[in-house]
Amino acid sequence: MDVPEKRRLEIKKIITENESISVSNLSKLFNVSEITVRRDLQKLEKDGFLDKVHGGAIARSFKTEYDPVYLEDIKLNKDKKEIIAKEAVTEINDGDAVIIESGTTCLELVYNLANKRNLAIFTASVPIAYELWKVSLNRNDLEVNICGGLIEAKSNTLIGSQATQFFQNINADIAFIGAVAISIDKGILTTHSQMDADVIRSIANNSKRKILLADSSKFKNRAHISILPLTIFNKIITDTGIDKDVADKIINLGIELKIV
Repeated sequence: MDVPEKRRLEIKKIITENESISVSNLSKLFNVSEITVRRDLQKLEKDGFLDKVHGGAIARSFKTEYDPVYLEDIKLNKDKKEIIAKEAVTEINDGDAVIIESGTTCLELVYNLANKRNLAIFTASVPIAYELWKVSLNRNDLEVNICGGLIEAKSNTLIGSQATQFFQNINADIAFIGAVAISIDKGILTTHSQMDADVIRSIANNSKRKILLADSSKFKNRAHISILPLTIFNKIITDTGIDKDVADKIINLGIELKIV
C-alpha cells in the first residue's frame, strides 16, 4: 500500500469518527500541502465516501440515518435533483437570508453552497438542518436556523402552528420550495397534508423571491391539498424530462421557467 492510499484510509477513519474535517487540519496532521489534501478528498468524494464543502469535507453517513421512505426519495431522480440544485444556487447572493424549505431536491442545494458567503439560512427540514450544521462546522459565516413544530416522520419535515409562526417572523430574500405534486391544469402546487401546506404558505408569504424546485416527475404526481397558485413563484427550475405542453402552460402563466 503506497503512502497516499494509507493517508486516505486515515482520513476516512477521521471523518467516520468526526463526520467532518477541515483541509487545514488535515494538512497539519499529515504534514502535506493543502493541495495534496484536496486531491485526497476529491478521490474519496469520487469513491462516494464524502462530500467536499468549503474548507473541508463531510461524511456521507447521513444516508443511513433517515427513514427508509426518505432514503428512497433521495435516490429517486437523484441526477436530475443535483442538476436542479446547481442551477438554483446561482440565484443566491452573498449576505442573503435564505429559506430552504424541505424535500430531497432542496437537500441537494445544501451541497452547493461552498462559494456563497455570509448566509442566514432557515429551514423546516430536519435533514437539511443537520446537513447545514455539518457544513457550518468548518465555516464561521453560515447561520443555521430551524423552526419548531411536529416532525412528520416520513418526510422528516417540521409542521404545525410553531413552524408556521416561525416563518411569519422571517423576512427572507429568497425561498427555495420543494414540490410533492403540481397540478398544471389548475396551475397550483399541491401536497398531502394541510399542515404542510400551511407552513409552505407562511414561507412564501415572507420571502421576497420564491423559487420552485421540481424535477419533471412532480408534474405527473397528484395530491389533494392545494397550497399556492404557481403564479406566486418568480421562477420554476426543472429538468429536461418535462413535457413540452407542460412547459408551454407554465410559460403562458407568465412564470419564468428554467430547464436544466
